[in-house]
Amino acid sequence: MKQVVNSYSARTSTKVRYVGFDGARTIWRVPRFPNYVWLAMIILTVSALSYSAYSRAREQEREARDSYNETSARVENAKSLNRQIKDRTTRIRQNPEVAAQAAQNQLRLIRRNEVVVYLR
Repeated sequence: MKQVVNSYSARTSTKVRYVGFDGARTIWRVPRFPNYVWLAMIILTVSALSYSAYSRAREQEREARDSYNETSARVENAKSLNRQIKDRTTRIRQNPEVAAQAAQNQLRLIRRNEVVVYLR
C-alpha cells in the first residue's frame, strides 16, 4: 500500500490474497477506520453512558422523594395518633367519670346496679 499524506484519504479496508486448492482468493480483513470515525464512536459511547447514568440517577432521586413523602406522611399520622392518645390519657387522669367510662369500655366491666342482656 502506498504512503499517503494524511490518514483520511487512506483506504478504509485491507485485502489479503492467498492461493488455495481452488485458485487465488481475496479475503477482506478488518476494515480500517479514519481517526474522525473513532473519535465519533468514542464521543457517542461516552454520551450514551452519561445519559444512562443521568437517567438512572434521576429515577433513583424520584424514588427517594416518593419514599420520603410516604415516610413523612406516616410520621404525621403517628404524631396525630400520639396527640389523640395523650389528650385521652389526660382526660382520664383528670376526670373520674371519664376514667370509669373508659374502664367499662375497655375492660367490659359493669356497675353494681347494671343488668347484662346477651343478644344473639
